[in-house]
Amino acid sequence: MGTVVSTAMRAPRPSRQRLLGPALIVLSCASNGQASPLAEEADAVAYLEFASKLDGRCQILSEGGKLRVLRNTHADHAIKYRLVRQFVGVAQGLSVGVAPPGGEVVKLGCTRVDGRQQEWIVERASFIAVTR
Repeated sequence: MGTVVSTAMRAPRPSRQRLLGPALIVLSCASNGQASPLAEEADAVAYLEFASKLDGRCQILSEGGKLRVLRNTHADHAIKYRLVRQFVGVAQGLSVGVAPPGGEVVKLGCTRVDGRQQEWIVERASFIAVTR
């Protein structure tokens, strides 16, 4: 029998931010004071903050597990995000959503499942207009 290869889950693409790194600053400065889309993405990522909170359900799921949350620390602008969820270092899926301004938490999931580590990594983020 041959090896079965699943195409259901693709490996995540590296974000533009990781590919360009410090070049974002140069692009931002070269645009005559106007923020470029890449610089805006880097700025939005800087306002996203991960934290782990004690949570009874996560503790029951796996000893030492905590609830992983995401916060947008920008006071005025919501941030649209795309995260890659990694379980034991392997990409398992994508999470997309909008983090509201002002530090309200967005629940992501438990940091440990069956005793193994789970984490989320920002693939991309951008500011969006908030309609009130």
